[in-house]
Amino acid sequence: MLSFGLLSRQSLADAGELVERLCERMSAVYGMPVLGFEYGNNLPGGRRVEHAHWHLLPSAADLTGWLDARLTGHAIGGLAGLPGGTESSYIAVRRQRGSMTVYPVPNEASQRIRLRRAVAELDPRVDPGAWDFGDARFPDLIRRTARDLAAVSLDGGS
Repeated sequence: MLSFGLLSRQSLADAGELVERLCERMSAVYGMPVLGFEYGNNLPGGRRVEHAHWHLLPSAADLTGWLDARLTGHAIGGLAGLPGGTESSYIAVRRQRGSMTVYPVPNEASQRIRLRRAVAELDPRVDPGAWDFGDARFPDLIRRTARDLAAVSLDGGS
């Protein structure tokens, strides 16, 4: 799947539940709210990673504010509100408090909206040069994050 918007309604409901549970877990582990976003680029060959995926990270970055200055978005009630079909693409943002906004964008191969770069520039805790996973790999941080998240239960136990 190129974007979550191409999933069935039931799959979107299941994915939405998973995203919320992961955000709760991450917030419990890292003690801060979680920002989420997906670049739902529905043009084959239009990006480096050609499958649907959400970025979830503990961050105070105001990605919605950054996007509002550049694009026109509208509120949606969750993943089920994502645009379906391959005739257009979108950017979806889950704010730290859980509300979601979707920004329609055209299907263009040359389109390069680097959301990870924008978040790195908006979050003072992040080195602005470390946004590109192709250039900046952090295997120790990845392993530590996996351990941190596996060790915490949402019901309060470990």
